[in-house]
Amino acid sequence: MERKYKLIGVTPRLLTEDGVEKQFVNRDYVRNLLNYNCNVIMLTLNNPALEEVLELCDGFLVTGGSDIDPKYFGEDNLGLSKNVKPDLDDVDKMVVEYAAKTKKPLLGICRGHQAINVFLGGSLFQDIGNDHRGIPNDHKVKAIKNDVLAFNENIITNSYHHQAVRDVAPNMKAIAFHEDGTIEAIVHNTLPIIGIQWHPEKLTGTHESTVIFDKFFEFLNK
Repeated sequence: MERKYKLIGVTPRLLTEDGVEKQFVNRDYVRNLLNYNCNVIMLTLNNPALEEVLELCDGFLVTGGSDIDPKYFGEDNLGLSKNVKPDLDDVDKMVVEYAAKTKKPLLGICRGHQAINVFLGGSLFQDIGNDHRGIPNDHKVKAIKNDVLAFNENIITNSYHHQAVRDVAPNMKAIAFHEDGTIEAIVHNTLPIIGIQWHPEKLTGTHESTVIFDKFFEFLNK
């Protein structure tokens, strides 16, 4: 029986409080999905058969967070990649690969954008410096016309990262760039997969945020 509400699996992130490690999802991600009447579950770490959980989901959101281990794109970590968490890499990798295999919709934000690129065969710059960190509302991005996301050509958004897409994964294409050339958005040529480097979940109601979440919801209902 078809469910009334689409079920979205969202990847967790980690924090430690008073010596206790906790898994969490930022409420901004959940709020945006609830705006589209989606049910949301957190894909907790170290499940013995995660694919059985993924089978229940109609789509996935891979969230922002700490750095991806550069071993996944053939490099050593000489200290440029910070706060690498193997458990997070494991769950993101499984979600990205499962979504591609099953053709289920996938949206990646910030680290999630990078995870899509890496786990579909692309690479990252381990550290592009401080120019893209801690920018709440004055990050200039230029989009190119494409068949997936109807962005305005010029976008003012936010930025909170220092790893960035270098070589775009096979069958993905870059559709938005910072003025310094940093890739800010990627889409798959044939699958319902979107990667966004900035944080649209923090910008609910803006044109670009609406375009992203509208398209993800459209993918869910195809």
